[in-house]
Amino acid sequence: MKRPSIGDVARQAGVSTATVSRAINAPETVTEKTRLKVQAAVEALHYVQSVTARNFKMQRANAVLVVANDIGNIYYSEIFRGIQRRAETSNYSITITNPSPGGTQDLILSNLRTSKVDGVIILSGHEITEHDLSLLHKLYSGTPPIVALGEERGYTQLAHILIDNEQAGYGAGRHLIEMGHTRIGHTYGPNNTPVRRARANGLRRALAEAKLIINDRWFFESGFSAIGGRAAAQSFLSLKDRPTAMFCGNDEAAMGFISQLHRYGVSVPDDLSVIGFDDIVLADSYVPGLSTMHQPKEEMGRHAMNLLLDIIERRNTSPMPVVELPIHLVPRESVIRRQNP
Repeated sequence: MKRPSIGDVARQAGVSTATVSRAINAPETVTEKTRLKVQAAVEALHYVQSVTARNFKMQRANAVLVVANDIGNIYYSEIFRGIQRRAETSNYSITITNPSPGGTQDLILSNLRTSKVDGVIILSGHEITEHDLSLLHKLYSGTPPIVALGEERGYTQLAHILIDNEQAGYGAGRHLIEMGHTRIGHTYGPNNTPVRRARANGLRRALAEAKLIINDRWFFESGFSAIGGRAAAQSFLSLKDRPTAMFCGNDEAAMGFISQLHRYGVSVPDDLSVIGFDDIVLADSYVPGLSTMHQPKEEMGRHAMNLLLDIIERRNTSPMPVVELPIHLVPRESVIRRQNP
């Protein structure tokens, strides 16, 4: 059976071959209507772009390295999916790996020396510093473009995708206040990270704006794990004067926090309302359903890959391009209105 050509796709979609090429390789340069027409034709004809021919023309490997702190973390799964789906539209392969003991810089160097990649995506912007980047370029002249998921604007010297964590923390605080809570606590994310500071600062701003007490005894270390959340719950249980609502640094910590409270007979949401952060896939099926601040994780991955491709294809020549994505509240059963504040 004859393999379909780009001309076949163009005829099926009713556009030119040049438009098909743009829709596949640079979808942001065509209208959504045209992109969908080309995508439908590609799927109907089972068209696969010739990677060998494209690589010969572009002198590229069509491969991208993705570095994540913990590839088994459920938070990253949707980000990986966004990266993969965008990569597939341009026939790029993805290699996902964890940092080595020597750190992100050593890991990137190791991969660059053993395999050809056209770009790197780092899923933690703070993992590679300006000094690291300078040294990387000095040690390896072929260092490709690098895009990161940054934790706040300007924190990393790389092109990056970010959300406004401070505003999101403020949004979580405002939701609890609007639900009638005046005694609100917080479990912190990992120490010495921009995320920890930004989300806590957002909550503090919401409390200050509402002229509510900011009680540091209601702020606990939890990191971003369920184990950390359970440890924070133990600190909460030791209090005689407890808050009526908690904003947890992420969903996994919130789930650990809630499960530990349940073991000691404290009911969420009847005795305590809890809101998380991230909206991981388990948040909706958890009992109670977890109210949370939704990060557009798949979209973050897609935008990271798209930004990297823009840089590779020289469609974006900004010295440090930044894409900021919105975040929003997803209310569920773990937060209820406080009738007698």
